[in-house]
Amino acid sequence: MKRLAWLIFGLVALALSACAPTATVKNDVIPTLFSVTVPDSPGGTVVLQGRYFGDGFGGQADNSFILVGADVNGDGGIMAEATSWSPNRIEFVAPERAGSGFVFVVVNGVRSNGLPANLP
Repeated sequence: MKRLAWLIFGLVALALSACAPTATVKNDVIPTLFSVTVPDSPGGTVVLQGRYFGDGFGGQADNSFILVGADVNGDGGIMAEATSWSPNRIEFVAPERAGSGFVFVVVNGVRSNGLPANLP
C-alpha cells in the first residue's frame, strides 16, 4: 500500500513539474533611448539614458556603438566612442564634427529609437 501511495505521489509530482513555467531570456529586445543630455561646450560629455543598452562597452566587434548626427531614419552620422557604458546609461565625448541631428544606440546590430541632439 505504501509503495502504491509513493508511486501515485511521484506521478503527480512529475505531472505538476511538467506544467511549471520555464524562464526564458529574450535576446531580441530593442534598445530604447529616454533622454540625451548635451554639454554646453565642445569636448563635453554627452549622457544617454534608456534601457537595454547591454552590459559592456559594445564595440564594432559585437556591432554595438553610438551614432550621432544622423538623420531621423538613422542614416549618415558618425560613430562616437563611449567612455562609460551600462545597461541604462552611456557617456561619450561629443565628437567635433557631429553637429545637429539624431542620436542612436546600436546594440548587437539592433538600432534604438533616435532622439534629436544639437551637439556643440
